[in-house]
Amino acid sequence: MGPARATISAIAERAEVTRATVYRHFPDDESLFLACSQQWLSRQRLPDPRGWDAHDDPFAVLHTGLTDIYRYFRDGEPMLSSVLRDAAVLPARLTEDRLASEREWQARLTRALPGRRRRTVQAAVAHATSFGTWRSLCVDLGLSNRAAVDLMVAMIAAASSRGQHASRVG
Repeated sequence: MGPARATISAIAERAEVTRATVYRHFPDDESLFLACSQQWLSRQRLPDPRGWDAHDDPFAVLHTGLTDIYRYFRDGEPMLSSVLRDAAVLPARLTEDRLASEREWQARLTRALPGRRRRTVQAAVAHATSFGTWRSLCVDLGLSNRAAVDLMVAMIAAASSRGQHASRVG
């Protein structure tokens, strides 16, 4: 359902308690959102950047990391879609935590790439680690996670190439 569409009445009904009981445990929207988020996250297998560095090849690290991230996106797609749809009503702390995780993923995946300081490489990695990118490729366009990972690795490899073909076009 997502945070914007959830009501205290619906939460109380689903929990088989009164609205007063919900308010007693969660005095404001932020405490309710945080508790629900923690509950959902506790049941997820989150991406683990520490496990991505088992390779010497930066593109193998990239492939491993994107595979892990896209698995998480697929497993959590309904909730992640709702949360992003409702981002404007979420407590800032939740948005900040999500963005911090994404920045950590991007830093890990970019660290050993050739051309890692170029804006195009950083932008390509940020685009590849975005839930919106995954959703477009895998949900809207029907690609498998593997096909989407292969496509994003190829895009980042092109952005990382020393030839910088794209900068010479036009």
